[in-house]
Parts: sequence; C-alpha cells; structure tokens
Amino acid sequence: MQKLRFILMLVLSGIVSAVSAQNDPKADAILKKVAKVYQSYSTINANFAITTTPVTGKPTVETGIIWLKGKKFKLNYANQEIFCDGLFTWTYNKDDLEVIKENFKLRDNAITPNEIFTIYNRDFKSKYEGPTVRNGKSYDVIMLSPKKKVNFAYVKLEVDKTTNKIQRVIQHFKNGTEVAIEIKSLTPNTALADNFFTWNQAANPDAILVDLTKKK
Repeated sequence: MQKLRFILMLVLSGIVSAVSAQNDPKADAILKKVAKVYQSYSTINANFAITTTPVTGKPTVETGIIWLKGKKFKLNYANQEIFCDGLFTWTYNKDDLEVIKENFKLRDNAITPNEIFTIYNRDFKSKYEGPTVRNGKSYDVIMLSPKKKVNFAYVKLEVDKTTNKIQRVIQHFKNGTEVAIEIKSLTPNTALADNFFTWNQAANPDAILVDLTKKK
C-alpha cells in the first residue's frame, strides 16, 4: 500500500492552474485540452491497473477501483479500502478487520489518488515526445521532468488523441524501477454523497478502529 500511496500522490491543484510558459508549447497545448476535460467532471469512478517492473525480475500487476469527488476519494486496492473526506483517512484492512484513522496530510513529492488525472502541473517541466500507437489506439506522449530533487527521474503521460484523456501515467525511478498506472475504464459525473467517502463503523461492527488522530 505504501507503493500505491507514493505513486498515486503528487499534484493536488494542477488541474485549475495555468500551464507554465517555460514548457514545450506543443505539450502545453495538449495538457490544456486534458485540463478542460477533467475540469468538466464533478466526480470520477475509474478502474485501474498498476504494473511494477523492477530492474531484475518479472513485472507484477495489481488492479483497483477509485472514486473521486474534489479532494475526497475512496480507493479499493490490494484487499484494502481507503476512505478520505479531505480531513481524515480511514484504511480498512479486510484480512485483519482493522481500520486505521489518520489525519489526511500531503507528503512531499507524493501523488494523492485524486491527482492521478491532474499530475502534470506542479513542479514539472513538460516536453512533447511524439505520438505512439498501443493496442490500436493513438496517444501523445509527454515527459514531465521534476524541477525539485525527488527519488524518481521523470514521469511520462500517454494522452488519448481522440478523447484528450490520460490513459497511462508511467513513473521512472532513479534505481531503474518503472511503475505504470493504466486507466482501464472511467465513468464521470456519477452522483456520490459526501458520506460515501467516510468510514461507517456502525455498518462494520466487527472491525477494530484504531484512531491515530486522538491527542496523547
């Protein structure tokens, strides 16, 4: 889960910010189209797959589902459920029947789940790398180089030429590991109540709640 929290945690307000003039003009033009698409969504429900390719050994693939509404998110991944209402997170481990409640806090150089679709616009320099074709579909590839010192070398985005949606986010770490998040399906503007993003202890009486937000 730490891997997912790092991969899915990097840019919170990028979608509503202007694209930097320092960047590649062609890349910026594409990213502005991407921003327009996601700005039009009030909520997002997406199925995704994460492929981790180490320097040595075989790639591993894990799948999950995410629901997004502003700064709120719910995530099902690796036999865990994570709820976030923008103030707190609840991480429910189904095997242990334990829920850990924590204050929601952004970590340095982290990508939060609600930022996978807005990753491109904070502390990055963008460059258009050209078109590519995968599984019969055409994509524009954009490289994002971090402006600050971080533990990854760069991030690549694959943007669907037809829909202007991000199809894959590929993160290359300095140790040679590559982690790719691919969006398998995406449904926008589904009605989601705010309490969908909070843990319901009454509905899960067998789960043990560990509240780390309480002052000692």
